[in-house]
Amino acid sequence: MNTVTNSQASSAVRDARNVPVLIVGGGPVGLALAAELGWRGIRCELVEQGDGAITTPKMNEVNTRTMEFCRRWGVADAVRHCPFPDDHPLDVVFVTSLAGHELARMRRPPRAQQQADRHSPVRPQICSQIWFDPILRAFAQAQPGVTLRHRTRLESFAESSGGVTAELRDLDGGKRETIHADYLVGCDGATSAIRDALGIGLGGEGVLGHPLHLFFRAPDLLARCGREPGVFFLAIDRGGLWANIRVIDPANGLWRLMALESDGKQTPDSVDRAALLLRAVGRPIDVEWRGVSIWKRRSVVAERYAHGRIFLAGDAVHQLSPTGALGMNTGIGDAVDLGWKLAAVLAGWGGPNLLASYDSERRPIGVRNVGMATEFYLAHGEFAGGMAAIEDDNEAGRALRRRLGDSLARDVGRMFRTAGLQLGYRYESSPICVADGTPPVADDPETFMASARPGSRAPHAWLGDGRSMLDLFGRGFVLLRFGDADTAALEEAAAARKMPLAIVDLDEPEAAALYERRLALVRPDGHVAWRGDAMPAAADALIDRVRGAA
Repeated sequence: MNTVTNSQASSAVRDARNVPVLIVGGGPVGLALAAELGWRGIRCELVEQGDGAITTPKMNEVNTRTMEFCRRWGVADAVRHCPFPDDHPLDVVFVTSLAGHELARMRRPPRAQQQADRHSPVRPQICSQIWFDPILRAFAQAQPGVTLRHRTRLESFAESSGGVTAELRDLDGGKRETIHADYLVGCDGATSAIRDALGIGLGGEGVLGHPLHLFFRAPDLLARCGREPGVFFLAIDRGGLWANIRVIDPANGLWRLMALESDGKQTPDSVDRAALLLRAVGRPIDVEWRGVSIWKRRSVVAERYAHGRIFLAGDAVHQLSPTGALGMNTGIGDAVDLGWKLAAVLAGWGGPNLLASYDSERRPIGVRNVGMATEFYLAHGEFAGGMAAIEDDNEAGRALRRRLGDSLARDVGRMFRTAGLQLGYRYESSPICVADGTPPVADDPETFMASARPGSRAPHAWLGDGRSMLDLFGRGFVLLRFGDADTAALEEAAAARKMPLAIVDLDEPEAAALYERRLALVRPDGHVAWRGDAMPAAADALIDRVRGAA
């Protein structure tokens, strides 16, 4: 990735086409940012050097918070009704091999039998990237101001006080084009060329290992192994907990085998696929191989998420173990946080400090989620020794399997019990939230405790008309009013600054109990910015604070 001088950039700008936001990278995070901006009426352009085809998906779980964003965009039903079968049990199972002994099973009902959760109007969903990316892409493309360009690469960029000049190249025809963007966002993955060009380093524990992904088709695999259906199988044998086997598309028999560790020296051609498959399945079986990838399991976070008018999101700023399914979902949170702030500034009501809050809010969440994913992964290593009898069909083997089953479900199973991680993140010490002096609730990865304390995700409750509280939020700021209160000063201050503000009066006891105050100001991303029982003396100062102008 090259950069150019400001004088070169100034010369190029005169003839360049202008776009408010240029997004580099067309994975789920880039697509989500394009969707969020387009949904808000902001013109943007996304460039992606690949063709958009997904043959070996990197992600398969859409968590609750991401599903809430999908509900806002109107695509939650498409995700929920993706081709993954509604009647397929979502159980997590610990086995010596697919055809071997079952040690423990964490029951998770199929989608058709799931019950509503009291904390959210939606549930987490199994939806592989092979389906999720096209859903996001179709929604983004349907927004009038969004342009998606595949087989297009960012060759160079230069930042100035007035924006970013970027040189693009069509990889099929070779044509080059210079465009000028008010803002550039790098969603270009773990090896982000934009991050490297900016000199932004990564900090953390670094590389944790070198896993292997083996993708294959094997219709009726579980039936052939005599195994009760499930979706995620963790394999532990005499060598310890060494792999997981996941069904991606049951209807087409698409599976992924992940060997948790390799020597880091193998190539896709040198991997002994047959030996790994035999160890995982426990008996010889013919499969159709679909792909092999070798990657690095990392635990790192970028030193900063922005440089002037250039921002980074997703794997470009946080790389974490997939244990806990936090990777893409954390990136979607980045996209939503950055999206509403870019839209506010481009619309003219966002203050000069609003975009700076992206780093101060999202980077601590990156650190939090990377740390928890690493902790989940390291728990696998606790089951590395003392397994000599695990596959023996005698009393010693049976006793070992019983003991291990409980321990595995409790310790390794934590990565599947993450309601608190999904919904409980909050923007502590945010410069655009007003603290109310109340102590934070516990940040428990497994258990979510709803709170309307400023910085937290505004709690869900069902309203009398059938809507969720969350359906009130999204387009602009919302002031919830539980009872009589004179809010004219706040409304006038917002109107004077052209900040979108809706007043919603609620006579809903359950919601009032959750929000704990007569007034709550909720941001466009659905996080609480301020709450109180009466308007502050300086309503204009409050408005300036939450829009990043103070």
